Amino acid sequence: MNQTAPMMRVDRLDNGLTLVMEHMPEVQSAAMVLAIMGGAAFDPEYGVGSGNVLSDWILRGAGGRDSRALTAALDSLGMQRSCAVDAVFLRFSASMLAKKLPDALPLVADIFQRAELPEDGFSACRDMALGQIDAIEDEPAQKLNVLLRQQHLPPPLGRPTLGIKEHLASLSAADLRLDYRRRFTPDGAILSIAGRISFDQMHDVVEKHFGSWTGSKAAMMTPGVAPGGSRHVQQETNQVQIGLAFDAVPEREPESILAMLAVNVLSGGMGARLFSEIREKQGLCYAVHAGYQSLRTQGMISGYAGTVPERAQRTLDSFVYELKRMGAGVTPDELERARIGMKSRVVMNGESSSARAAGLLHDMYHLGRPRSLDELRRRVEAPTLAEVNDYLSAHPMEQFTLVTIGPSELAVPK
Repeated sequence: MNQTAPMMRVDRLDNGLTLVMEHMPEVQSAAMVLAIMGGAAFDPEYGVGSGNVLSDWILRGAGGRDSRALTAALDSLGMQRSCAVDAVFLRFSASMLAKKLPDALPLVADIFQRAELPEDGFSACRDMALGQIDAIEDEPAQKLNVLLRQQHLPPPLGRPTLGIKEHLASLSAADLRLDYRRRFTPDGAILSIAGRISFDQMHDVVEKHFGSWTGSKAAMMTPGVAPGGSRHVQQETNQVQIGLAFDAVPEREPESILAMLAVNVLSGGMGARLFSEIREKQGLCYAVHAGYQSLRTQGMISGYAGTVPERAQRTLDSFVYELKRMGAGVTPDELERARIGMKSRVVMNGESSSARAAGLLHDMYHLGRPRSLDELRRRVEAPTLAEVNDYLSAHPMEQFTLVTIGPSELAVPK
């Protein structure tokens, strides 16, 4: 047991499950996220997308309850819930009144340890996953994001979380039941809880219902080499989607806050460079933004612009120009505007038990410990203008991955 802060606690069960908690006395709610190392990177080679199917199938009955009974039990607690996969995690997220959480945890334990996985539910879950892949064709910005991650990140980290149609079409219920037993284990799993809770009560409930859970962490294939470079997807539309990605330091590195502040200068609101220079002053696109993302071993800065074919090349040229211009540094006013925006998000997240539960999980995965709101605020306040500009000078945004979707291929700016 480790007391990390007056309002936070981390417990590690003998089976490898990490329990991280934050007491929020000012709220009446509680939120939880249970995440296992079962995201797309852990899908078997023959079944990319199996985790996405499982995230639905495990909710079709558990602990001796059929689908209807499980849904009724969860609904009776007033639980708002979702289950989804990302590159690393398969996670179940839920929020409810704090007094209902002790009754909710046994149900979640059944889902992760004793899912029914009924035969008649498999086809429906797989068909839903296939439908999600088809639906991306009608969401060009989402499709671009999937393609950009595949192009920039090494496999299996860049895999599409929804899956690959050919893999899902050949997936069987028997295959997926074996996969459930392989990846639904406590080793490396994280359970984060935030809200008006009692640490000792939560520990006892979790120990009772999750302490006998067994199994070793599923293995992820050794990361390969990212394709990188540029890729164009021919599509006869009246829009063009442009995506760029750069390597950045991962969040566990102290310098990551400098990258985040820089990205917020680029894309932290209507006064940020991308919006004001490319959309407002030049009128080249209808949407433009950038963001920072991090896996445990690498970070990524990605940018997006949506425009029309006749303005696409100028949009790309201007986007790259603004990225390269960051190497010359930012102004005091720009940095202060970015800092205020980031601090505002820290404050707003601190008022939501769901946001804090997600933040605790994020911190445990990236840093191995939770961070308080005060620490997060101080982290944003600490960097000086010289430190940010020195970072930008040492990490120029020049070597990038480019993905475009539209009627014509664009020239890569030199």
